[in-house]
Amino acid sequence: MHIVQVANFVTPTSGGQRLALNSLAEQYLAHGHETTLVIPGAKKETRIENSRKVVSLPGVPVPFSGGYRAIVRKDEMQKTLAELRPDIVELSDKTTLSWVPQWCRNMGIPCVVFSHERASEVVSERFPKWLPVSPVFRRWGENIEQHVDAIVCASKFSAEEYLPIQDRVKIVPLGVDHDVFKPNAFLTLDQNTSACTILFAGRLSFEKRPHVVLLAARTLHLRGVKARFVIAGDGPMRRQLEAMADGLDVTFLGRISSRQELATLMASADLAIAPSPFETFGLSILEILACGTPVVVANSGAGMEIVNDQCGAIASPDGESMADAVETILKRDLNDVRKKCSARAADFSWLIAGESMIDLFNSLTQKQALWAA
Repeated sequence: MHIVQVANFVTPTSGGQRLALNSLAEQYLAHGHETTLVIPGAKKETRIENSRKVVSLPGVPVPFSGGYRAIVRKDEMQKTLAELRPDIVELSDKTTLSWVPQWCRNMGIPCVVFSHERASEVVSERFPKWLPVSPVFRRWGENIEQHVDAIVCASKFSAEEYLPIQDRVKIVPLGVDHDVFKPNAFLTLDQNTSACTILFAGRLSFEKRPHVVLLAARTLHLRGVKARFVIAGDGPMRRQLEAMADGLDVTFLGRISSRQELATLMASADLAIAPSPFETFGLSILEILACGTPVVVANSGAGMEIVNDQCGAIASPDGESMADAVETILKRDLNDVRKKCSARAADFSWLIAGESMIDLFNSLTQKQALWAA
């Protein structure tokens, strides 16, 4: 089977979406399927990356996106897809490529949309209020719902966007690389030490709510709780956050490109805070748990589907509530909590995710073959 993955808003420094695309592609290849990735770039080119063909098509820069590009020329994409002759298309975009499911249907090719984000949150969080983008997103969404064969969501929270067409929605939780993200075997926490280390790992943009971490840091400081905060990531809010951190024990590390270095950092923290209320899965949350570190997550979004009271805490995404949750975790036996964190993460793997996707692809291609007959 030739699986063609199509995506917008993917760059060499992209986070969760690129990781999901690459990790699923590894599983497709391992199961003997041909796999091609089509993404936007500065120019058209074709290359091989990790045994997978990657086709870059010219994409226009997207305003307010921090450097992402989007494919807008239908003719270029249609020509590319026709030349690739896919058995199935996995589309990771709900914007300028929302016409792809209809084209696939006309060509007799099953199309699956992987919903990485909820459209309502994208509109409310990433675009100025005065910009009239909501009607455009609604049209894109309607186009997908009318023609797509299946929609894959990584969580129940993500699937809520598609209540009217639940019969075509499949929930496939994402995975984690347990060879990289794992507990530090030589690390035993001494709870008698004077200060704990609290980690935030993610993009420094408003939808991730990194400022809530610093509000929690300020609250804990005022309560006399000794805590050292480490911020791993970069983004448009960095200067604002550095100003907010004045007088607090906060270290900004910037973006960490090495997955091994990131895993070491996650394993060495006492706990982490992931305050975004809009996570449609939370790959970094799962990676932190796999490293044996408890996580405080928001009481909205998919984080609360991964984290339970055995491996972290759930709290309102505000400074006071997050600080309360931190103190609750710190009162527990953290060495025992670490074991429960890694045990919880063991329920997730890219192997399981990949097999679930392949099962879906097989069912759709078989159905298409019956219709063609």
